[in-house]
Amino acid sequence: MQIFELHFNPKAEEDLIFDSFCYTPANVYEKRLGGLYLVGELKNALPQNFRLLDNLAKIIKGKFYGFPVQSIEESLKESLKRANEFLEQEVKKDNTSWLGNLNFAVISLKNFNLNFTKFGDLKILLLREGQIVNIGRRLELQEIEPYPLKVFLNVVSGKLSREDIIFISTKEVFDLFSRENLVDEIAQIPVEEKFSEKKLKKILKNKEKILSEISGVCLLIVLKPEFLLKRALSFEKEVPVLQIGKIFKPLVTKITTWKSTFRNIWKSAISSKISKEKLKISPKVSPQKILKKLSISPKIKFSKDFKKKLILIFALIFFLLLGFFIFKRRKEVSLRETQNIFSEIQAKINLAGDFLILKDEEKANSILKEAWEEILPLIEIKHPLKNEILALKESIEENLQNLNKLEKITTPKILFEFSEKEFLPQKIVGLDKVLYFFNPYSKDLYKFEEGEKIKIETNQKFNKAVPFDKDSILFFLEPDKLIFLKEDRFGEIFSLKSPYPDFSCNDLSVFRRNIYFLDEKTGEVIRYSSPLETYKDFPKFWLNPETKKVTDAKSIAIDGSIWILNRENNIDRFYLGEYQETLILDFFPYSKNIEKILINQNLPYLFLMEPEQSRIIILNKSGQIISQFQSEKFDNLKDFAVSEDGIIYLLNGLKIYQIKLQ
Repeated sequence: MQIFELHFNPKAEEDLIFDSFCYTPANVYEKRLGGLYLVGELKNALPQNFRLLDNLAKIIKGKFYGFPVQSIEESLKESLKRANEFLEQEVKKDNTSWLGNLNFAVISLKNFNLNFTKFGDLKILLLREGQIVNIGRRLELQEIEPYPLKVFLNVVSGKLSREDIIFISTKEVFDLFSRENLVDEIAQIPVEEKFSEKKLKKILKNKEKILSEISGVCLLIVLKPEFLLKRALSFEKEVPVLQIGKIFKPLVTKITTWKSTFRNIWKSAISSKISKEKLKISPKVSPQKILKKLSISPKIKFSKDFKKKLILIFALIFFLLLGFFIFKRRKEVSLRETQNIFSEIQAKINLAGDFLILKDEEKANSILKEAWEEILPLIEIKHPLKNEILALKESIEENLQNLNKLEKITTPKILFEFSEKEFLPQKIVGLDKVLYFFNPYSKDLYKFEEGEKIKIETNQKFNKAVPFDKDSILFFLEPDKLIFLKEDRFGEIFSLKSPYPDFSCNDLSVFRRNIYFLDEKTGEVIRYSSPLETYKDFPKFWLNPETKKVTDAKSIAIDGSIWILNRENNIDRFYLGEYQETLILDFFPYSKNIEKILINQNLPYLFLMEPEQSRIIILNKSGQIISQFQSEKFDNLKDFAVSEDGIIYLLNGLKIYQIKLQ
């Protein structure tokens, strides 16, 4: 960690006092609390208050480190309480000239845990990877409570990351730094280049003349890599080089040992032979003759076949050991890489936490999604941090679910249920709170109204159905027939003229009594105008010939614009026959297979059904998430309908659930 205390012209104004105080732990007990950093400014100072900043700093430091057995939060709370008492006593002594003129910040830093508070017009910023976050903003609106006097009120906590910079300054210094883009230049220093005194001097040197005209203090606290190493789960990013010498060294040692052992065995065999034959060596017999005699002994001579086998054995042992050491080294490299990734994910979570503090949910959501994608591959790896990885993944998912407004329903409300022998519904269509159920493979049609099920007799099989107006439903019979149901009575069936050969209806929707068919093969939208009985023979291509077509589309909904759910689980919007935009559905959990889009003309939302993930999704018409409802009970979603007052009816197997949209 590096600390830079920048004091600009401390004696330029007689009634302006400012200073910074940096305290580091003096013993092993104080190390539990970490460092304490204070910045103060007193304007319009009277002689009796020239030592006010020093006294205030001593009181806060003394109380903070006074009881090191306490937690950091408790120690900071006690020190601020004592500071408030000191200032209250000054008021009781009629020393009130500092009121409205005192600016003071207190920062506690232990490893990556940051706690801070401030009073008055000081700026506290977090500089991280080119971004500037005003983390002191939450404290800027607090006011003094005169009696009993409480200067220091709330404490903000957060997590930091490697190479973060905490920037604390008085207002005049901050204003100039902002005007001259000095804060931006400091924040833009690349992480790989590291922050240093030399770089800071270079940045300030260009503004030396302007800086000589201001008075104030700036404190920079830079979290260097050395500081990061104090954390248990922090590692160097560099992947170690595979050194052949180190791999073979144990093997060479083993071979040397075997060679020595074999030589000893050989000598022992020779000695044994000499003993058995009781060789008599006279002084006249030369050593060469003795060695010659011994060397021709048939019992210690190896055959060529034996030598080949021995070489093969040694070769096998060699390659086994080589493979073992290579595997071991690769495993070590893999573990270090996993640890590095884990550390980077933690840093991203900390950054997301900072944005949540600042109520920037969109940025926090984006960062957490990146972290979630990066942690997924680690789940499959056997690693000493396996439990920590799983716990971190669950934490990320919980935060993402909250940010993406996912509500998990344990026991959804059941409206009613069909019996298996009675009916097997596949589709649902609603006229407000009156629901109709049908099955494309059955001639049965059921109505549910005011808690009562009613069977409507028919000899037709319906493929699709949509509300036509407030009191009638339009049923479609493949390949080209339509029939109306009004007041539970069917009208006459009439046939539509096909717009072209092999026309296929994938989905249909109605807007202002005009009916629109979606052909998934061609990506065309065909419109039949109202009244349908008159214009059934005059189909029109609604999309302009030059505009984008949506082939392999899944579902269509209309409210003036036409919304088409495409195969990538995104939504294409068309207006007046022209392609306008694509809504990218980039929310969590990520979409796998959304099957249906629905609009109720009285509600400003898009409703989506995704059976694969057992959920209903509600978006506004800009693509932003409004709500998500998910339940383990939604295990067989078939279809859904939405009433005018925002009640969602879900057909799930034989059960009909209902959800009230808040």
